[in-house]
Amino acid sequence: MPTDTFTNEEIDINSLPKYEEISLKKPHSNYWKIICINLIITFLVIGITATLLIFFNEKTQPHALIIVGIYLVVTIVTVLLFYVSFKKRGYAIRTKDVIYKSGIIAESTTIVPLNRIQHIELNEGFFSRMFSLGSLQIFTAGGQTGHIHIAGIPINEAKSIRDLLLNKLELLETPEIETKLKVNE
Repeated sequence: MPTDTFTNEEIDINSLPKYEEISLKKPHSNYWKIICINLIITFLVIGITATLLIFFNEKTQPHALIIVGIYLVVTIVTVLLFYVSFKKRGYAIRTKDVIYKSGIIAESTTIVPLNRIQHIELNEGFFSRMFSLGSLQIFTAGGQTGHIHIAGIPINEAKSIRDLLLNKLELLETPEIETKLKVNE
């Protein structure tokens, strides 16, 4: 009767693959235009509200200069943060996983193995359609923290990535199909 010996060898950390060395694809440059349109709409609404508040509320009129100053500073800082965030984003689709990197202060890199993917959504917002862009939302079995939302992908590329991932998922669920394909080649 054979006995298997349990082993728990230490892994050399230096021999592990370095995900940091992977070249990540950036969102399309038109996605920055969509971000700017959304920021303009948001700050326009805030600006109109602040203007109405200053104009119709006598208690805020003496502080109008301070309110306008705070509004301008917040607007500039927000635009700069979104721009830096836009430049830091990137994604990669590999044979066994999907990588997404984002963040300014707290940089986050999410690596989702294909066998953890539950389903994939392709979304096109109003402004995204104007620029022929879409976003992929990848839902995982690991819960909310493992989900990936990749925005700013050209729509044809997003559809291709979605189809590729769905095909890979299908092969993972039915490995006998992959075996039959290899035998027939």
